[in-house]
Amino acid sequence: MTDNTSSISGDYKGGIEITCVLNEGAPTVSDRSYDRVGHYDIGVTWGSELKKGQVVAICNDSAVTFAAAGGIPVVETPVNAETLVIGYIKSEPRLLKQPPSTAAGDTLAKRLAGGYYRYATVVILGGITAVRKATVMCDGTNATVPGVGTTLKYNITSGVASGGLQFDSAASGGAGVIPFHNIPAGTDGDTYSCLVGITALIPSVTGA
Repeated sequence: MTDNTSSISGDYKGGIEITCVLNEGAPTVSDRSYDRVGHYDIGVTWGSELKKGQVVAICNDSAVTFAAAGGIPVVETPVNAETLVIGYIKSEPRLLKQPPSTAAGDTLAKRLAGGYYRYATVVILGGITAVRKATVMCDGTNATVPGVGTTLKYNITSGVASGGLQFDSAASGGAGVIPFHNIPAGTDGDTYSCLVGITALIPSVTGA
């Protein structure tokens, strides 16, 4: 096999830059030790470490709610057969809060709740023209899953009344929008916040 790639730069401006939580798997927290300059601290490694320049995908774990993620997207290493690749990491990842132990961050829900994760600037590509906060009204049947926009339709009634971006959950027929956060089917009329990416014209319904 011959490598015919080149080291000539080919990165140009484009995309939307946004801070994202990095889902890097469970941390392994080592014993406290001294580094080479005498600092005394805990060592942490990640199960699926992400790096600057790496391509990432939308994390569709059920733990990724708007409130739990602090209103920003969560990204991870792309998963085979999922159509969720969203962009690439532009900045060096930084740790928000040091996990006190391995067990404290052994699930994504725990890492989000405790702030035990790294974050970075991600350049979002894939035809997304804008990222906005929206309100989703549940219908009691259909959940909103990160990356799946076919269950969201613009709610004319609530949208016109509030002047904001309002969606109804639906069985199918949604388009033009990609949700970044998970919302349960809930009870009909329940409302949740959700960050969404706009990709095209959005179908609408006369909602509540």
